[in-house]
Amino acid sequence: MRNLMVAFVLWPLFSCSKRIYLDKIETYFNASTPELKSKYMAEDYHSFFVKKMGEGDDKTASLKSFEQWDAPLHPDIRIIHYSNNKNDWTISLNEQNDFTKLIGFPGWKATELITFNAQGLIKDAVYIPDSTNPDYKKWLQPALVWLQENMPAQLNEVYQNHKLIQTEASANKWKELLQNWRQRMKQ
Repeated sequence: MRNLMVAFVLWPLFSCSKRIYLDKIETYFNASTPELKSKYMAEDYHSFFVKKMGEGDDKTASLKSFEQWDAPLHPDIRIIHYSNNKNDWTISLNEQNDFTKLIGFPGWKATELITFNAQGLIKDAVYIPDSTNPDYKKWLQPALVWLQENMPAQLNEVYQNHKLIQTEASANKWKELLQNWRQRMKQ
């Protein structure tokens, strides 16, 4: 009976602790400024894509990359499922942003493996895309056709050789062009 009482008293503490870490992960995922994202990253943070190879990106390089494309497009990452074992978390997620929403793309599914250090900061993040993700270009194609016919010079600023130009300026330009396209399609 005594063990049951101890477990009953401690259960909310474990639940509360998990909620704190889950809140950190959600805020980290959906941060739209490098400053906010960096608050959750350890100084020795390394970001890895797909699998750990080499040293990964240090905190500065990771934030610079985020600032150039992801931040201006306002990440909208929804956690589908999670599990954890002490400081190691496995997160199943669906990732969208302003760009994907404007073209009607359902988002990218992925698994992210996150490891927290003793101070409760993220020291490792391994992003593993779902192999069944569709290609966003199918959803982008109608906009590309319209933009090529109606705004070819502006399109060329953000899309060359069948690839997105990923800079802060092009992210903002994409939002403007896609909003214009969507508005014209409503008329």
